[in-house]
Amino acid sequence: MRALRRAEFKVEYSLGYNPKPKIIFSLPTPLGVESMAEYSDVLLDQRIGGQEFKKRVNLRLKPQIQVIKAKKIAAETVNLMNDIAVSLYSFRLESRSADKRLLERFYTDIKGDLKTESDFSRSIFDLEITQDKAGFHIFFLKLFGYAKIFIKENNEFFKFNNFYKYFMDWLKDYKIDVKGVKKEELFVLRKNILKTPMEVV
Repeated sequence: MRALRRAEFKVEYSLGYNPKPKIIFSLPTPLGVESMAEYSDVLLDQRIGGQEFKKRVNLRLKPQIQVIKAKKIAAETVNLMNDIAVSLYSFRLESRSADKRLLERFYTDIKGDLKTESDFSRSIFDLEITQDKAGFHIFFLKLFGYAKIFIKENNEFFKFNNFYKYFMDWLKDYKIDVKGVKKEELFVLRKNILKTPMEVV
């Protein structure tokens, strides 16, 4: 809000006794998690293009927080909080064991036990594991966020912190530590295809 005011944007406000700026953010990022996927809808009382908005607001933001892309969208577009269906998180994992059999069991169990039989199995949309040059195992996990379109499949609000605690405990059996967590992207579902918010507006 401070950056928008300093950029001299005219943000629309709600009506009523306690008016609030019409800014809608996507799903909040858990504390301590790095994020490359933050989205927001801002309703302005003025005509301006996406590039001009980006340029002006970035001049008022710190280098660590910059607008990457901005698009002008129709006012009746579904707000992001209701439309986001899946969150993609990456977990940087490091094995403390030289036992290759233990690592092989981890690969088997993470696709079996974790994805299909764990308490959070209904919240896992997809997962994959890769390895970086330093030997770290990068674990990409697509998780269901709360979304009305998945009410029949998963009608519980997904709580990242609960999953993270469960996952940390689960990894102990394989002598694997989490070295970092990042929110990589958010997705909406269109005709059974995952797309980023910017791809559908």
